[in-house]
Amino acid sequence: MQFSSLFVSLLLSTAVVAKGGNKTKAVTDKSMCKEMAQLTQLVSLAANETKLADKTKNNATKIASIQAKASEAATQLTTMESNATLVSTCAVISAAEKTKNECKVMSKLEKLIATAANETKLAEKTKNNATKIASFKEKATAAQTELDTMMANTTLADACTAMASAKEVSKSGIRSHR
Repeated sequence: MQFSSLFVSLLLSTAVVAKGGNKTKAVTDKSMCKEMAQLTQLVSLAANETKLADKTKNNATKIASIQAKASEAATQLTTMESNATLVSTCAVISAAEKTKNECKVMSKLEKLIATAANETKLAEKTKNNATKIASFKEKATAAQTELDTMMANTTLADACTAMASAKEVSKSGIRSHR
């Protein structure tokens, strides 16, 4: 009987630890990586005196507070970085987020270029103002250059195509179940 109660108490304490102590959200790889990124950002801010002074408007009390928090953060960050699995998982998550963000940029650039090429949409968007039309077309030219550079990265282009396809499949799957 004592063994089973010990086992149950260990099981419950493990569940509490997995939930992150008193917090209600479960601890996930993504949340751990986000925490690592925030700690890194805090430590970097504290190490850069110019940025720190700008952010705090040279308030010595705020600077000291941030530096104290950064000192604690550095210790926690060192502990987290010693976990090779977490570091490699965060690298994968970071790369996926970066790819997703670059795909969003590419999509916005494509929309900007398409709008510039469509005289009706362009006139509507700029209220037929010749100066705004010229400015918009200049932005579209710059956008085309940036898009060409991004499209030259075939890995990125393929990943964006795959993400768009997956998104369409998930949308059509949702519609067919209704």
